[in-house]
Amino acid sequence: MKVSSFLAASVLVWQSLLPVASHAQSQLNYTTSWIGNSFGFGDGKWVQQDVEAISVAPDGTVYTNAPWDESGSEIAAYRNGDKLAVAGSTHGWGNTGGDAIATNQTYLYAAMSIGNGKNGLVGADYPPRDQTWFGITRRSLANIAAGVPFAGGIGNSANATKNSFLLLNAVPTGTDAGIRGLAATSTELYVADTYGNRIVVLDAQTMQPLRSWSVTSPGRIAIDTDSTLWVIQGLRSPGGMGVAHYSANGALLSGTLALPASAIPTDVAIAPSGQILVADNGPMQQILVFNKLASGQTQQDVSIGTLSGIFHATKGETGPMRLNGVTGIGFDQSNNLYIAQNNFGPRPFGSGYTGDGTVLESYAFGTRSLNWHLHGLTFVDSAAFDPGSPSDVYTGSKHFTLDYSRPPGQEWSYKAYTMNRFDYPDDPSLHLPRNVRGSPMLRRINGNLYLYTLDMNAHYLAVYRFNPATDGEVAIPSGLLAQNPVPGGWPAGQPTYGEWMWRDINGDGHVDASEITGNPSTGSTVGNGFYWVDTHGNIWQATPVSGIREMPLQGFDPVGNPIYQYSASKMFPMPQPFTRIARIVYIARTDTMYISGFTAAVPWDSAHWKEAGPVLARYDNWTSGTPSMQYAISLPWSTQTAPQVTPVGVAVAGNYIFVAELYTPKVDVYDARTGQPVGYMTPGANVGNTSGWVDIYLGISAVQRANGEYVVALEDDARAKILMYRWTP
Repeated sequence: MKVSSFLAASVLVWQSLLPVASHAQSQLNYTTSWIGNSFGFGDGKWVQQDVEAISVAPDGTVYTNAPWDESGSEIAAYRNGDKLAVAGSTHGWGNTGGDAIATNQTYLYAAMSIGNGKNGLVGADYPPRDQTWFGITRRSLANIAAGVPFAGGIGNSANATKNSFLLLNAVPTGTDAGIRGLAATSTELYVADTYGNRIVVLDAQTMQPLRSWSVTSPGRIAIDTDSTLWVIQGLRSPGGMGVAHYSANGALLSGTLALPASAIPTDVAIAPSGQILVADNGPMQQILVFNKLASGQTQQDVSIGTLSGIFHATKGETGPMRLNGVTGIGFDQSNNLYIAQNNFGPRPFGSGYTGDGTVLESYAFGTRSLNWHLHGLTFVDSAAFDPGSPSDVYTGSKHFTLDYSRPPGQEWSYKAYTMNRFDYPDDPSLHLPRNVRGSPMLRRINGNLYLYTLDMNAHYLAVYRFNPATDGEVAIPSGLLAQNPVPGGWPAGQPTYGEWMWRDINGDGHVDASEITGNPSTGSTVGNGFYWVDTHGNIWQATPVSGIREMPLQGFDPVGNPIYQYSASKMFPMPQPFTRIARIVYIARTDTMYISGFTAAVPWDSAHWKEAGPVLARYDNWTSGTPSMQYAISLPWSTQTAPQVTPVGVAVAGNYIFVAELYTPKVDVYDARTGQPVGYMTPGANVGNTSGWVDIYLGISAVQRANGEYVVALEDDARAKILMYRWTP
């Protein structure tokens, strides 16, 4: 079809139709549920995201620290599989959590930082321009939300932690000077000043310095029964990490642990038996155990955990002692071992991103039997349903199974982690913004499952294939479509400008320069477009102002990778009434295209770069004839209210369209046949009647089950979960 005839038809249809009224007045009859967090928040609890460090009290209370939790639970307390408390005052107004934590009988000490909000926060509580403070917050163990001030303490004069922050490093903004290790007795606090290459000893009561000694980029610290210290060191020395033995005064002692060559130590703990345990985030993914010999030396014993952890045998499959990215270990007085994991390991230096979900577990040390576990697994992530099985749900890197007969919040089980950083270090998700996968689309093509994922801002579309015989549950990197070069120099061989694609021609999951193809027809960047993959595996790309491009699937190569070619692309011009396209959903079975975006009446502006736009339209016969617009819906749009009311995500399933609002916890439902509003859904009491902002372009998905029930999955960053609605019309 010619461009002119397409535009003419669109204009005629648009002129003959008035936008359908947007506001659905009735709340639907539905059930609220969730996926990926052990708590829903209806009870005021949630498992924080990406735990970076733990300290275990004798009674089994586990104190945690993370640089960031969306709802301010950077520092928290758990016991017996329950959440006890949130510390607070480590989130917002310049504050963040950190990478280390310690307790004694009286106090909690936690690493944290204070910034100035890009120079927007001023006064004695904040660092001067272009500077960040790194140090330690001291809290009362009886109430971890209450700071315990001391002479020289600063910060947070307007809250309960006033003057309880010890400034250790004041550095230029962008410099990572975070504390990476803490350990405490009743009288002394040992601090790993990683940035300053030293161990600092403070008086636990006055927080005044007592002594210090030089150690190369130290990390976690464990205090042995004889008051000597085991210190992980060399954190900034690739290949030079180890665990050294020091006296409390800094004298280097014998008995340095002989770690396997592949080991990457992340934490160290002393068992009640006196054994020394070292968490290993190398490919073995185990906890190394060392016995002390009479000679003063140490000898490695049988390690804890399955060899290769979660990547043993059926790769990616979860289960007890199948470890993945251990960030913290510790013991209580009853010989229980506690393990914190975030699926990555410790936060890389200079990175604000801290992992890919929390797994917190307790085991009986003697029998290795699981006592309890907790999960907080998703952040800046959405969910998609397997087209062949609505009981299987995938996020960017997780596979959940659903038992719809169970009560709300209990339907889900964590089945697998689908990203293998050891076998596939070139997985695009490890190099794109945030370094984790998100925004999944699942497609069954010729019976085979394929995963397509978008980054947070929809600039890159990654393609993954599955081969259960060789890789179990792991999604194997297969391809990447990029609107522009990836910042940071990865991968080698990408164009310096313009869009490009990669296909894993040799099947090894690594990006070779010879496998990269630029777009010879444009040699330009698309910029701020949006990708959609239809059920046949065809890729649709909505450019903001140039229309929609289809990249038909050209078949599969011998490895099983989908083949796409720029030369095979087809371009569809911008249809009326749109002046800028934000989202598309193409239903191949009916040749129906749904488009949302901006119009001349409500034009796009940069303040609303993330939104799906104020208008959504349906077009029939998109590829098979003359496209005809059936209706246009005026979506909820009010930018002058507080909060603003704007849509951010669109999903279509069966006979209904589901539209997620960005700042307001609401999903609007429309009849896909007529465009008429049907009703709306908001979070129920079991999730605290609230959810977080939808932060990504593809934050909502939906499926119709065989029994007629619709299941809607929605990103909920606020409480590290996927919000789920179940509705039967």
